[in-house]
Amino acid sequence: MPFLAEVTPKTFLLGLPLVLLGEALRVWAGGHLTKLTGLAISGPFALCRNPIYIGTFLMTAGYLVMCNQVSLLILGMALFWLFHGGAIAYEEKLLRDKHGEDYIRYCERVPRFIPRLHLDLGDKRFSVTLLIENCEYIAVLSAAVIVGLFALKAYFGQMLWHASIW
Repeated sequence: MPFLAEVTPKTFLLGLPLVLLGEALRVWAGGHLTKLTGLAISGPFALCRNPIYIGTFLMTAGYLVMCNQVSLLILGMALFWLFHGGAIAYEEKLLRDKHGEDYIRYCERVPRFIPRLHLDLGDKRFSVTLLIENCEYIAVLSAAVIVGLFALKAYFGQMLWHASIW
């Protein structure tokens, strides 16, 4: 995406907070997610049922803002929800089948996307072990590389383009 983008320093700086916020949310969620072995209801999962998807949405929006192309932003957001909406529905069915009434009660208390703001984040604490087991470090490294490429394009794009590196 950075190669085709019309990134400017301004659009880079506008998109960067969305990427950082999204990745921070993913990391926080990754330290609470127990995959299908248990029902994750602490940390960001106490605020909304899909914090990893919300984090990914924020990151995607940030990258698309960096691209500096309105049509790409609109298309990218539509495609994001098209693909991820189906995944969310599928995962919710798996969780409902596996956890039954516990998951149904959780869904009644916690919204799907828009976080409810309160201070009770559950009794489980962030776990670096879970973060590593969930391979979130790969997403962090990937985001760092992508942000680095956008930064290069934003601040040195013309120079690199003329040097035939891109």
